[in-house]
Amino acid sequence: MLIAILALGAAVVGAAVYFLMPGPVHTIRLGAYEGDVGALEWIAKDKGFFDQVRLNVEIKGYPSGDAAVKAMHAGEVDIATAAELVVAKRSFDEKNLRILAGICRYWNKGFIGRKDHGITTHFDLKGKKIAFPATSSAEHNLVVFLALQGLTLEDVVPVNLTPKQIVEKTISGEVDAAIVWEPHVSAIEDALGDNAVKLMERGTEANLLLVGRQEHLDAQSQAIQKLLKGLILAEDWVRANPEQAKAYLIKRFALDAIYIDKLWPRMQLAVTLPQEILEAMDSVSRWIAKANNREQIPNYAETIHASDLRAVKPAAVGVFTK
Repeated sequence: MLIAILALGAAVVGAAVYFLMPGPVHTIRLGAYEGDVGALEWIAKDKGFFDQVRLNVEIKGYPSGDAAVKAMHAGEVDIATAAELVVAKRSFDEKNLRILAGICRYWNKGFIGRKDHGITTHFDLKGKKIAFPATSSAEHNLVVFLALQGLTLEDVVPVNLTPKQIVEKTISGEVDAAIVWEPHVSAIEDALGDNAVKLMERGTEANLLLVGRQEHLDAQSQAIQKLLKGLILAEDWVRANPEQAKAYLIKRFALDAIYIDKLWPRMQLAVTLPQEILEAMDSVSRWIAKANNREQIPNYAETIHASDLRAVKPAAVGVFTK
């Protein structure tokens, strides 16, 4: 009898146990990156983990973190997901942005050139049309890559496109090369075949973050904590069921098994808030400041809102702020 009562009153996934206490069902609008490294929030929604913590999540998918944050700024969603570079750049002007947690750590960039456009190595990039999504970690990876070759964006022809447009225009030959994230990298490689030249693999580390606005966080604290609980339940499920998790990604995002097997070691679906997030934002801020003629760099420690994650899972908070 006791076991039956506990089963009715608690959600158990892996090592995590969250009792379903009586109370209201909260609602939150989530602007989520609709892709592989953003899988945790979709798993939590589709597998019922948000329901288990009494949270109604109205989830809306976006092709990039920048688009999701713009939607939050416009009032279309309450919480958004975005890479730390997007948050770092927007924090120069949007002082109210706050980081609640990281939900995926990943290495998923690729830089592909076309052989038939005269590209065989990085020495052939000068004067070439290079496509990338502006205000993204891919743009930062391109700047770093070019700098290592003694080049800048002024030495190439930058072409700002959406990820979907990048795939289309690289395949059609309207641009000479492209730097973007998966699964778009694999789509280009598959289409070009032997005509594709890999100029860079993996790229630098990136983190997909949960982001909110300061003026809404206090009023939404209970909903945010439930959001984090649901995501932690999803994290535990992924850890306990890796093959099922990979199968979910294949079906949910229309990906193939070969691609998922390649990506899986390059991403960690987990709810964390490590010091490395601040370090990464500080490192890209110098590039952002130079590119935009900004003199003062934000204090990114002030963008951290750790209280809700600390209330839910203290061990996940490793960031140090004053």
